[in-house]
Amino acid sequence: MPVVVLGLGLVLAGIWLLVRRPWLAPWAVVFLFGTTAELRLRISDSLGVAKDALVVLLLGVTVLAVLQGRTSLAARLPPLSVGFPLTVLVGLYLLDLGGDHGGGWVFGTRLLVEPLLLLFIGLATPRPEAALRHLVHAMTVFLAAQAILAWIQQAVGPDALVYQWGYAFGSQVRLSSGGALRSPGSFEESFSLAAFAVLGACLALTVASRRQAVVLWISVAAILGATQVRTAVLQLAVLAIVVLLRQGKTRAAVVGVVGAAAGAVLAAGVYLVSATVPGGPVRPLLFTLNGRFDAWGVAYQGISSLVRGNGVGALGAGSTRAEAGLVSAAPAYDPNRESEALFAGDPSFLDSSWAQVLSDVGLVGVVALLAVVVAYARWLSGPARGDSGAAWLGLAVLAVSVVDWISRTTLGSYPTGFMTFYLLGLATGAALAVGRDRVRLPSREART
Repeated sequence: MPVVVLGLGLVLAGIWLLVRRPWLAPWAVVFLFGTTAELRLRISDSLGVAKDALVVLLLGVTVLAVLQGRTSLAARLPPLSVGFPLTVLVGLYLLDLGGDHGGGWVFGTRLLVEPLLLLFIGLATPRPEAALRHLVHAMTVFLAAQAILAWIQQAVGPDALVYQWGYAFGSQVRLSSGGALRSPGSFEESFSLAAFAVLGACLALTVASRRQAVVLWISVAAILGATQVRTAVLQLAVLAIVVLLRQGKTRAAVVGVVGAAAGAVLAAGVYLVSATVPGGPVRPLLFTLNGRFDAWGVAYQGISSLVRGNGVGALGAGSTRAEAGLVSAAPAYDPNRESEALFAGDPSFLDSSWAQVLSDVGLVGVVALLAVVVAYARWLSGPARGDSGAAWLGLAVLAVSVVDWISRTTLGSYPTGFMTFYLLGLATGAALAVGRDRVRLPSREART
């Protein structure tokens, strides 16, 4: 009982603090989103809903701030070029033309709408530049801790992680094609940890101070070394191109794009090989993308799937969440059950946000999503021309997200999608902040 009372008191104190100073929210976002998997495993499966409770709380705090006039929302509302295709995309999910509004629709739609709420929360946060500064502090501390944890996991090895730490093989514990451990940190999978590290790289390149950038880069290098996620390397190449664009080296950026593409094709076709499933035939990565071509092909179920989709949540992440129920069990070692990893060809494994949207609502939804990305980039290009670090952060996050969505299950995959949309909204809000909302961020000169 005393523990419950203490916990309730801490929660109420946190709520009071966020209402009074909503720009401190990034601390809660970073550490809750980054540790939910571990909390579910160690304490209770029901803590999985804590993220949803936090989103509802932050939404309420943000709406209250807008009603009280504490935030200049009018200056940060997206233009019609962003709002229209976004409305079309959300509308298609709500209509579910190819489905029957079943359990898969509920979860599939939530996985789109909830991250978009975080985008709005980031956009409308009072004093967004102060909030962004706190987010940089939080990510610097968090990623440093994750880097240490990731290499502790490397030291103990996969057997100890399963039999002593209680992790599940195929979820937290994964091996590369060469048999090396991919450390999960405090996440449910190594890919989420690597995605957070890439977001840390975005911060280091744009708005972090010089000291913070050094810590972030060391942490990013350590994490990517411990996770061995190939997509993250490609995302870093995209970030290098963003840096060239910021420096006005457009021609070099174009050459970089062509060179990176040619290098990726050469490496995937000649040097990199993998098996679609463990123990299967090894083939050049270019011809299988580690089984992703097969996984993406599941989204196409005939012409009707292009026109109206297969129904929201009929395939992919929505279907798996509907089967798991409101509170899903955290992956954990069970000596009485073998792990059931999903591979290409499984109807619940589309392994691409673009393929997921195609399966959910059809080709129109994919076009709408692409239009949102292009229009959002144009929206941020205005303040970016004034060398706004926050605007370039938004462009960097958008660029790495487009790449990440190629192999990320859904736009709203947790925690990556949630964190990405929140960071994108916060960066945009800071770039467009006016009047009393403005708080000076480190300039590029101060960072060099």
